[in-house]
Amino acid sequence: MRDRSTTLTREETEREILGTESRAGRAGAISLRLVRSPRRAWSLALLLIVLLVLFCVFLLAPWQQTAAGSGSVTAFTPGVRPQKIEAQISGRIGVWHVVEGDDVKTGDLIAELHDLSPSYMDAGFAEKVGSVQAAKVDAQRLSVEVARERSRQAIERLAGAEAVEQNAVIARETAQVRERRAKRLASSGLVSTRDLETAVLALRQSEADLVRAKTARAAAAQDLELYRKDEERTSAVADAVRAEAELYVANARARSEARMVRAPIDGTVVRVSSAGPGETVSQGSELALVVPATDDVSVQIAVSALDAALIEPGARVRIQFAGFPALQVSGWSSVAIGTYGGRVAVVDAVDDGKGRYRVLVVPDSEEELWPSRRFLRQGTAASAWVLMQEVRVGWEIWRQLNGLPPTIPVRVDAGKGKGK
Repeated sequence: MRDRSTTLTREETEREILGTESRAGRAGAISLRLVRSPRRAWSLALLLIVLLVLFCVFLLAPWQQTAAGSGSVTAFTPGVRPQKIEAQISGRIGVWHVVEGDDVKTGDLIAELHDLSPSYMDAGFAEKVGSVQAAKVDAQRLSVEVARERSRQAIERLAGAEAVEQNAVIARETAQVRERRAKRLASSGLVSTRDLETAVLALRQSEADLVRAKTARAAAAQDLELYRKDEERTSAVADAVRAEAELYVANARARSEARMVRAPIDGTVVRVSSAGPGETVSQGSELALVVPATDDVSVQIAVSALDAALIEPGARVRIQFAGFPALQVSGWSSVAIGTYGGRVAVVDAVDDGKGRYRVLVVPDSEEELWPSRRFLRQGTAASAWVLMQEVRVGWEIWRQLNGLPPTIPVRVDAGKGKGK
């Protein structure tokens, strides 16, 4: 009995041992499966490695630095930009001759004003002023003619005095000859004392006549000089009065002409003042706006002072116009879609008072033509990117994070000059 129980106990012990070993094996297998890396982790690691490689390649890719700005379409030539038509005088609206949308030519009448100045309210003021000034000029012309006539008379008197003086000289020479002859004959007893005294008296008389003739000639010459100076003075006064009259008449006519508001250029009237007939406008008030008919087009954009220092005339620009779908990657101008090429023409030397500088961009002859004037009207909003130095993407990211300025372009001509 005891032997059987002992035998059973051994068998049970062996089975327990075997069961324990099998359970340990299964637990080990499960543990191995738990510590093994899952397939998703391997896929994620591979994906991260690929992304890291692509990111490194991306950092080494070329990147075009740009200076961005926004603005509007305008004309490059100042004379064909939209022009305001302003009232040259303070007045009352008389008649409007145009409405919005009308095409006008240079000199076409836009509106008529009634002058409010008391001196110019008379419609015939310019003509009356011209008549008054013409009368003043005529009076001065007569004064000049009188002065010239006095000068001519003085010339004639001087010529008579010179002739009298010459006769007096001849008479004195004759009296001297007779006086010497009478003395010689008187010393020989051939003439009487009375004849000698008569010859001496005639000589004294001729000398007195000569003095009077010289005095008369000198007085005539002095009168002529005075009359000539008076003639010059009168002529100068007449010229001054005539010039003043012409200026006064010209001002009066200009003031009268200022009542007629005319178009300064060919174009289209796009905005007319709301003031109607009978309403008063002050000097300098805007009456209308005329947009010229021209194909001269450019884009004006505003850039920061930091970018303006690096932009030079001739730099290439990519432009996006409002209303035209476009895709522009700032650093890769080659993949731009719907943008247009341009060239920097002018960079203002002074800012606009807010630290921004104006840049004028004109079409690039080597690029696609800009849209027609029908779609690209003056004032259309535009965005532009001025292309600058080409760098690596990594450098650009590092520059942006540190707030550094763009790379300064290297001038080829400057480098050659230094080499020399």
